[in-house]
Amino acid sequence: MKMRSAILILTLALAGCGIGRVGAPPSVFDLGLDSKPVPALPAREPVALTFQAVPVLSDTRMIWRVGDSAAPKAYATFRWASSPAELVRQRITDRLSRQGPVLTDRVNLQTPQLQVSLTQFEQVYAEDGQSSQGQVLLQAVLVSGRTVVGQTRIATQAPAPTQDAAGGVAALRQASDDAADQLAQWLAVALKSSAAKPGG
Repeated sequence: MKMRSAILILTLALAGCGIGRVGAPPSVFDLGLDSKPVPALPAREPVALTFQAVPVLSDTRMIWRVGDSAAPKAYATFRWASSPAELVRQRITDRLSRQGPVLTDRVNLQTPQLQVSLTQFEQVYAEDGQSSQGQVLLQAVLVSGRTVVGQTRIATQAPAPTQDAAGGVAALRQASDDAADQLAQWLAVALKSSAAKPGG
């Protein structure tokens, strides 16, 4: 009973309930400037990036949930400046571009294609509401010619400094940067492995 009460209180607080009041325009956030250093990796050839996301991440709602609940919720008075799909795609492009060109289309079949899917981008609260973390989940496939040469699943999380929307933004910024950096490191190894194969 105490656990259910705590979750109910958390839900009402995070939802920004404003019964009987005219709501102010929602506060808008993005991931901020990309100023964090990237891993030291060798320069690489151009890659073509394709990016997709699950439908819930294709609008500007800020998603949160409690524990492993199957019922995601959205903040009522906070929004992303662009959809999480677009924010993460741009972040990955920015950070991968430090090692080499990132193209939107393949120049030819010899251009490696990196296919990325975003399946999670949300703030997850502990059941007692005392802590939360930003969680990001990516799946990536590297295609060379018409052959899949590698695939990976990247799951990152970062603690939120405050238990509110602003804390979630900070945590998701860190988790997104970490995911992009892990993707860059995996890509460097996958491209090297592909080039070393006969005919690569």
